[in-house]
Amino acid sequence: MARLTILNPGFNATIQDMGRLDYREYGVPHSGAMDQDSSRLANRLLNNRDDDAVIEMTLSGAEIIFSEPTQIAITGAYCKIVVQRMGYESPCVIAVKTGDVVKIGPAIRGNFIYMSIKEGFQSEESLGSQSYYPHILDNALLKKGDHLSYHRAEKSIDQFDEIPSNLNASLKAYAGPEFHLLNRKQQEQLLGTSFTISKLWNRMAYQLNEILVNDLEAIKSSPVLPGTIQLTPDGRLIVLMRDAQTTGGYPRVLQLTEEAVNIISQKRLGEALDFIIKN
Repeated sequence: MARLTILNPGFNATIQDMGRLDYREYGVPHSGAMDQDSSRLANRLLNNRDDDAVIEMTLSGAEIIFSEPTQIAITGAYCKIVVQRMGYESPCVIAVKTGDVVKIGPAIRGNFIYMSIKEGFQSEESLGSQSYYPHILDNALLKKGDHLSYHRAEKSIDQFDEIPSNLNASLKAYAGPEFHLLNRKQQEQLLGTSFTISKLWNRMAYQLNEILVNDLEAIKSSPVLPGTIQLTPDGRLIVLMRDAQTTGGYPRVLQLTEEAVNIISQKRLGEALDFIIKN
């Protein structure tokens, strides 16, 4: 079995797949790749399964050395890559040779970079997923010197003239369970305002800057999902993301589509977004 070594994990590199879908009733978050479209694309470029594990890098990229030949695909946030003095730009597919060092630069546009490998990473699994989450799968948080196993693969890869990107698409949503509690003016403000990403964002939630004045009361703790948009008493909108809790007590005014969750994950501090109700 071949293996790669993490020379520099950057700010936050983790193993992710499509997440844990069957344990929410026990309070276990979904987790998985923040931008699942990009993770899926990285795997499809190598003819992998959609749910094969990938490396997710947050903002800063990583540096990795490979012990055996393989192919990798890099998608998600736009970045530059250097392999033995050869330059690439994401999204791309790269044939890696024995001893190659892959230097993935910082994200230039977007937040999350994805690297897949031919046939997927052979890493530990817990509760049906290889995805990192604290105290469920701590080893999937990559550190300098960590090793990951993979299958040697020398078969040549196809070239792709154009690889799709979803970074600039609009954010579609459904009316949430408590949307009807907003009056007409508040509903219009929610759908007519260009909101911006605040400095408070992570894998659990993105908080938006603009205030939506309201007098809604807290609700009984109720189910929430990635993409649920909660409205706090002080008027802040909180967009729940992949590592969010499974229940919450703030009114749920919108529910983003799966595509919209992927898009907002790549929005940076200060970037604007608009919500569109999906019929």
